[in-house]
Amino acid sequence: MGTCFFGRLHQFCKAIDANIPVTLINDGSSNDISAGVSFLQEKIGKEFNYLSYPKNRGKGGALKFGAVHCLTSSIMFTDIDFPYSIDSMKDIWLTSNKQAGIITGYREKEYYSDVSNWRTFLSKGLRMLNKTILSLPVNDTQCGLKAFDNEVKEILLQCETDRFLIDLELLLAVNKRSISITPVAVKLREDIDFTKFNSSVLLKEAFNFIKILVKYRF
Repeated sequence: MGTCFFGRLHQFCKAIDANIPVTLINDGSSNDISAGVSFLQEKIGKEFNYLSYPKNRGKGGALKFGAVHCLTSSIMFTDIDFPYSIDSMKDIWLTSNKQAGIITGYREKEYYSDVSNWRTFLSKGLRMLNKTILSLPVNDTQCGLKAFDNEVKEILLQCETDRFLIDLELLLAVNKRSISITPVAVKLREDIDFTKFNSSVLLKEAFNFIKILVKYRF
């Protein structure tokens, strides 16, 4: 974990010509990653902040927990395996430095050639709902590469969702306040390998989607 994480972080920092503070959230994993964390602490130094808690909270819970501990003027988040290309991360970062609000990655049609039929079905289905029912300015809400300023951070901390649909609730909450939402086209790394969806999690998220729909649309 440590060497791969550091290698991709180093590439990103080189691309933007800056060293940035990094916060890594362990969302209640029981895997022993102490060696990797020690490696990152040694390599990155005081700019590295490792946070963990014993019980899994989900993506939304991890994002909110991490945001509370970030004292910077803007935040960019992605997954631990850096699934998007360095150029995509750079584009999101640079746009966030000159544009207020939230910058959200937008996956174009080519994205679906790299993922399973099941992921394609879920993603396209949610995009259709976002466009026809929720009237968001961007229909790709679930891209795991976003950046935002402190105004959006405060909105994030008020969101109720703790799991997969945190992106959707955040964008709806931001849009409700007429804060800027800027989509930026992004691409996956060529060697990315996705994990499978948990069916029980998907069922819970279906109920969460209905709750979000009622809260922001009706």
